[in-house]
Amino acid sequence: MKVLFVSGEAKPFIKTGGLGDVAFYLPKTLKKLGVDIRVILPKYEKIPDKYKSKMIHLGEKFIDLSWRKVYLGIDFLKIDGVEYYFIDNEYYFKRKEIYGEFDDCERFAFFSKGVLEALSLIDFKPDIIHCNDWHSGLVPMYNKIFNYNFKTIYTIHNLRFQGVFGQENIEDILGVSKGEVFHERGLEYKGGLSFMKGGINYSDFITTVSNSYVEEIKTKEYGEGLDGVFREYSWKLKGILNGIDKKYYIPNRSKNAKKLELQKRLRLEESLKIPIISMITRLDRQKGLDILLEKIEEILRENIQFVLLGTGEKIYENYLKEIENKYKNKISVNITFDENFAKEIYEGSDLFLMPSYFEPCGLSQLIAMNYGTLPLVREIGGLKDTVEPYNEYENVGTGFSFKGYTSEELYKVVMYALSTYKNKKRWNEIRRRAKKKDYSWNSSGIKYIDLYKEVGELF
Repeated sequence: MKVLFVSGEAKPFIKTGGLGDVAFYLPKTLKKLGVDIRVILPKYEKIPDKYKSKMIHLGEKFIDLSWRKVYLGIDFLKIDGVEYYFIDNEYYFKRKEIYGEFDDCERFAFFSKGVLEALSLIDFKPDIIHCNDWHSGLVPMYNKIFNYNFKTIYTIHNLRFQGVFGQENIEDILGVSKGEVFHERGLEYKGGLSFMKGGINYSDFITTVSNSYVEEIKTKEYGEGLDGVFREYSWKLKGILNGIDKKYYIPNRSKNAKKLELQKRLRLEESLKIPIISMITRLDRQKGLDILLEKIEEILRENIQFVLLGTGEKIYENYLKEIENKYKNKISVNITFDENFAKEIYEGSDLFLMPSYFEPCGLSQLIAMNYGTLPLVREIGGLKDTVEPYNEYENVGTGFSFKGYTSEELYKVVMYALSTYKNKKRWNEIRRRAKKKDYSWNSSGIKYIDLYKEVGELF
């Protein structure tokens, strides 16, 4: 089985979020399971020189992008047994930013068409092209309209970011007629065009990253204007949970030692009796910051310590810094991101908070459980699918959860978790159950292989 995995980013070359992790770990796992999978992504300026200097140039050509003749180069690098291809065009990808440039429509239309055109330059003909998020959303469209005749799967990691642009770009940039694609079963979205809608409409199969999220995106509340499309396409829509690399997140010291070490580093009182609640997150409404901040001061009046790591919207950054100044001995706000520091926080904390408004899958709760740090989550998307709420009467569960998106419900469950923390026997039993859960990439990889086979047989 031959699969070309298309992504706007991939660790270790370039990563801005969870997609970068998935595009690294999933192909690596599938390769070990016997799939001939190759990854293709843009050759960004920000890719470290230690990788760019080792790339092998395989060839180049000029391709049509509407009225333009555009250079397309293809470079190659093999790491950890996985083969990576890089679409090269300095005009589009030698930029300061990965996304958010004024001409993203043109840049990623080029990337999508370039993926298909690059196959004539490499010795690889895939059985399936597996596309991810809006950056490669036009691959299935170009595949169908220009009769490349590949089977395609499209995975949605976050429906909020759809690659929405003005309809004037259709003929001027995409190089297809407006009448051909500007309709409900094409790219049309609220008067403009959506790359993601292209991926959804033109692919053979659609996946997203948890079973609960599959159902949620069929509703008006979480469907981002595409709920009707998802209801119509229920027959070709499936949820497959992401995983984590459990070997990467192996605790290397005792929980108590890591907790004291974390407290010392953050200049918090060094005490095993004080529970540490942590968040490692993008500071964004999606992550539940609104309902948390309504109750943060009440929570800080308890005998707890709170640790936050992340960057995002200035309104949240500034407010959290104000709170830190007010409760200096109880809260540590770190407006940055450092992967090694994040591991220290996961490992040294007692409770990990994820009160998300929506969460397609979530990886943080899986990482936290692997370290025996109990997640406290809202029952939504992948959080609902992976965290079993603690039931004191039956003594089951791997964490704590609440349903409604309100600060009152969040506060109530935080208080319940803190009361449970005082019962060390029960707390440690929950920790042991959480650590035993298998959310490895191997489990996810097997499900993707089954899907690849299914798509191969059906289409």
